[in-house]
Amino acid sequence: MMRVLFAGSPEVALPSLQALLSSAVDVVGVLSQPAKPVGRAKTLTDTAVTAFAKARGLPVANPQDSRGILRAVAEWSPDVAIVVAYGRLLPLPVRESVPGGWWNVHFSLLPQWRGAAPVPHAILAGDTVTGVSLFKIDAGLDTGEVAFSMEYPLPPDATATEVLSTLAHRAVEPLMALLSGLESGSVETTPQRGEPSFAPKPEGSFGLLDWAHPAGTLYQRFLAATVEPGAYTLRRDNGQRVNIRALTPAPHHRTLAPGEIEATEGEVMVGTTSHPMRLLTLQPAGKSAMPAIDWFRGLPSGVILGE
Repeated sequence: MMRVLFAGSPEVALPSLQALLSSAVDVVGVLSQPAKPVGRAKTLTDTAVTAFAKARGLPVANPQDSRGILRAVAEWSPDVAIVVAYGRLLPLPVRESVPGGWWNVHFSLLPQWRGAAPVPHAILAGDTVTGVSLFKIDAGLDTGEVAFSMEYPLPPDATATEVLSTLAHRAVEPLMALLSGLESGSVETTPQRGEPSFAPKPEGSFGLLDWAHPAGTLYQRFLAATVEPGAYTLRRDNGQRVNIRALTPAPHHRTLAPGEIEATEGEVMVGTTSHPMRLLTLQPAGKSAMPAIDWFRGLPSGVILGE
């Protein structure tokens, strides 16, 4: 039976780990990022993968550096390592520590969108197709030769979180094919071809909606930033942040100036450089999420959105 080490951290990695546990391989151990402070109370919190693995009694390690990874590998003696959003580059000694290599499940069609956040960047760029690539990790950032890939047409109204969830589940099929091929020695890889693009982890300002842009551009940014790091706008009168939980284009509403707010028939519209956007659910600073119309009723007259 093939001995498999799994390395992953966020929730998007769980479908692959669950599939491994249901397959004819032996998951000998799980690597994940160390626990981090979360929330206002800074409560030390395990990653989703760590919590899942602990609940199922799997051996878990949360190394701070490559030496810790090598210690775990030496203890577990895996034949192959599967990586899904682990969040750490692997130097040569680590890559050489597993006989069958380290194989990464990446949520794009490489070499497009190498990096930590391929789905948000694909949505923001207006791509119509993304997918999943399984490749052997080498010295570069997502540059290894590809064993399997699968295309996925991007739905026009899907958020980054929704697309990631779908891709995480669709990755199971090529992952199982990879493991079968590794066991039989039949896996063939091909070099990545084409011009690469890059997808660094979004900073907090990634989700800022600047109403001095067309509605289509703003909607793409909203979808790309939802739910992480989150879409938001600013009130020009006091600079307060307003998180935007839901909005849709309103192409048939009358034109409004960029950032101008209007309520009509129980709906809240905000102007752009093209047609307005319909605000549905908002979260003002220090408050819970609420319908946009309730937020609007509490605003002073003449409030404009934007920096």
